[in-house]
This record gives sequence, structure tokens and C-alpha cells, in this order.
Amino acid sequence: MNINNLFTYEIIAQETPYIKRNCSKCKTNTEFYCSEKFRVNANQKIVDIWLIYNCIHCEGTWNYPILSRVNINKIDSWLIQKFMNNDNETIWYYAFQINKLRKLCSDVNTDIRYELRKEKLDLLSNEVTIRFCYKHDFGLRIDKLIAKILGISRSKLNRLSQNGTIVLNPNINMKSKVIDDLQVTIIGDWYQGDHQ
Repeated sequence: MNINNLFTYEIIAQETPYIKRNCSKCKTNTEFYCSEKFRVNANQKIVDIWLIYNCIHCEGTWNYPILSRVNINKIDSWLIQKFMNNDNETIWYYAFQINKLRKLCSDVNTDIRYELRKEKLDLLSNEVTIRFCYKHDFGLRIDKLIAKILGISRSKLNRLSQNGTIVLNPNINMKSKVIDDLQVTIIGDWYQGDHQ
């Protein structure tokens, strides 16, 4: 593959996922958003850390446990500082721990806004490879994303995948979730003719 035909697409989340759980104030199962603030409670050398979520209706809170009853000497001092300073990158790291959140909540809404920061794609080349950078995983499906980029239907995309025109590296199912450093190679002149 010609290195000139490698294009990088960065998938950038524009918001953190909402969670759904029972609100003690509203007395109903409702959505909560990430407040982007940690709560740190230190009792002598024992520390508890939560990420605070707010109810979208009443601003009632739910504390998502990050660390529970941990000796402060077992936590790196730079990490404690990040918790104390509400470091945005650290907050987003925990807000995207979707599998852990699903065990604590009734649902996690991963249908979030995102931006595709991309290089101009040269589809006139005989072979192009798109490499995806994906820092925060929110369950975006490969087929949905590639169909959007190429401007074709998912059924047509599926046919192109089955006939070897579109190849994934690593070789995973087109209906799988996007992973960081996924490479999608498009071979041949598929763009000519049928664009259904």
C-alpha cells in the first residue's frame, strides 16, 4: 500500500454519555448527566472518590464510585491532584467506562454527538486506507460510520465487504464496534456506477 493513500480520521466525542437510573427526588427512573466534577472524601489516610452525576429534571445527584476506602498511600499523588482539580481528561476517562456504568445503572445512552476530524479523502485512487483514532469508546458501529463517510447505504456497504472491496484490519465483523487504530482499506473503482 502506498503510504500517500493512508488517511487518518479522528472520532471526537462532543459530550459524555447520559445514564439512566432511579432519582431519589423525582421518584422515577430518569436520565442523569455527568457534572464533570469529582467528589473526594478523605478520612485520615482512607479516601473515597466519586464522579457526580445530576438528574436532568431536578438536579438531584448520584455519585458514581471511582475509588472506595483506598489508602491514600496506594494512589499516585499526581492522580490525587487530578481528582482534586476536576481534571477534564480524567473525568472523561471515567465517564466513558460504559461497561462499569451499565452494571450500576439501568441504561447508558451512547447515542452521543461526535465530530469526525479528517483529512480530505481521495476516492479516485485505486486503493485507500482510512485509519481511525478513537479515544473515547461509545459503541459506534463500523458499518454505520463507513456508510456515512462514503455516502452509501449499509446494504451496499455490506455487499462491498462481502466481495472483498472493503477490508478491515484487524479482520473483524463490519457490524462490530469501532476500535482505536482500526484500518479500513477500499480497493478498486467501487465509486463508479451504482451509488444506491
